[in-house]
Amino acid sequence: MTRFYNKFLAAASAMMLTLTGCVNEDSPCPGDGDDGTKVTLQFTVMTHNPAASREAQQSRADGDTTEGSLLSRAGDDCYDDLQGSPAENYINTADCQFLLFDADRKLLRPIFPEITGKDDVQYTYYTIKASITEPYFDEAVKADLDQIDFYIMVIANSHSTGLDGQYPGFTPGVTTIDDIAAQKLTFNLPERRGQYNLITEWQPNINQNKLIPMAGLQKFTVSADQLKESTYDTPVDLSAGTPAKTIDMLRAMAKIEVVDKIDLPDGYDPNIKRMRVEKVELIGMYRKGTLMPSIGPDGQWPNYISTQVTNTTLPPNSEYTNPVAYKESYASDNNSKDIMFFNEGTIDSEKAEERYPIFFGYVTEYSKAAIGSMVKPYLVITLVDESSPDNTDGKETSFFKELKLTSYTDGAPQGDGINFLLRNHIYRYEINAVGSSEANIIDVGYTVCNWDNYTVDIPTFN
Repeated sequence: MTRFYNKFLAAASAMMLTLTGCVNEDSPCPGDGDDGTKVTLQFTVMTHNPAASREAQQSRADGDTTEGSLLSRAGDDCYDDLQGSPAENYINTADCQFLLFDADRKLLRPIFPEITGKDDVQYTYYTIKASITEPYFDEAVKADLDQIDFYIMVIANSHSTGLDGQYPGFTPGVTTIDDIAAQKLTFNLPERRGQYNLITEWQPNINQNKLIPMAGLQKFTVSADQLKESTYDTPVDLSAGTPAKTIDMLRAMAKIEVVDKIDLPDGYDPNIKRMRVEKVELIGMYRKGTLMPSIGPDGQWPNYISTQVTNTTLPPNSEYTNPVAYKESYASDNNSKDIMFFNEGTIDSEKAEERYPIFFGYVTEYSKAAIGSMVKPYLVITLVDESSPDNTDGKETSFFKELKLTSYTDGAPQGDGINFLLRNHIYRYEINAVGSSEANIIDVGYTVCNWDNYTVDIPTFN
C-alpha cells in the first residue's frame, strides 16, 4: 500500500506553514483527530474541460482583437473534443496541495484527500475524496443551514523536475485566497541548454517527473442535511449535477507549435524531396513564470473560480532575456544559453497525409507591454533544401529564416510582435512556403487555442 504523508508541526497561529496535501490512492489518509461532525466530500479535478473552453472561446469571439485580446477566430479553428497529451495532463498526486476556504475566502485548513478514480489513459480527470472534521462545517450543521459556501484550491506539480517551483506559505484562520495569489509563487523556465552548453529540449515526461505546474479553484455550496447524511461510502458529491462543478486546472505554461507543411499541398509524404524544417529555436523569453494567475475582482479569476485567462500574470522582478535582433550570422553562431530548442515530432492523426512534422516548446507567460523597447521574441527556423542542385553530393544545404512571434494574416506577419503568450494556451504556426535562401520570405498560417483543445485546424494561406 502506498501512502503519501506530509507532516507539519503545530506552531503559533502567526507562523506561516507550507504544506503539500497528503494524497493516497489506496485508502483514506489519517483524520485530523478533532471532535465534531465528520463530513466526507467528493469532487472532480479536471485537466480538460471542453465546455469551459467553448465558453472562453465564445467570450473572446464576442470581443475585439486589440491589445490585450486573442484572435477572435481561434474558436472557429479549434476542435472541442480533443485535449492535451497524457504527459501534459498528468498530475503527480504526491506533489499536490489542497486548501479549504470558508465563504469569506479565508483559509480553514489544508485537506488531505485520496484519489478514488482517474482517467488512466489521458489523465483528463481525477476523482478526489476527503473525510474531514472542521468546526466551520460543524457549526453550520448545528445551525441547520440550507446554504454553506466554501472554496477549494488545488496546486499541482510545483516540484516538477528542473522547475524549482514553490508552494504558498499560509496561516489557517488568517490567510485568504487573495493573500495566496498576491504571493505570486514562481517556477523556473524549462531548461534551455544543458551542461557544457549542449542542446536540450524540455518536454513533459511522466516517468521523469517533468510535469507542467497547474492550479485551479472552485466555489461549492452544500446544505447541512447533505453534510449530516455524508459517509465515507456515500460522500457529498460536489461535482454532481448539470453543469458539473469541477475544479478546472490551468497549466502555468503556454505551448508554441510550428508545423512543417512546406511543399506538401496534398498532405505529408516522406518520399518527397523538398525544403523542410530541421530545427526551431525560440529567442527571447522570461526566465520565470507564476504558478497561478491573479485572482479577484481586478484579476483573471474575478469570481474566484478558475477560468481561461485573458492577460498575463508575471512574477515580480521577472527577468526577460532581451535578445539581440535577428540576423543570419547570429542564428548560426550564437552560443547563448538563452535559446530554447523545440522538440520534434509528428501530428497525431489517424490519416497518414495529416501527420506533418511538428516542433513544439513550452514557455512561461510573456507580455509585450512589459518589455518596453527590448527586442521582441522570435523563432529561428533552420531549413534544409533536399531538392537543391547543390545537394548532388548527398550534403543537404541549410539556411535560416526568422519567424516573427506575432499574428499572421494571409501568410504575412502583422505588427511588431504578439501582445502576449498566455498560460494554458497553444500558439500554432504553420509554415506553408518559404522563399530562397537569399529572400527572407516565409508564408505562415497562425491560430491560438485553449489547451483544452489540443488539436487545431489551421486555414491554408497559400
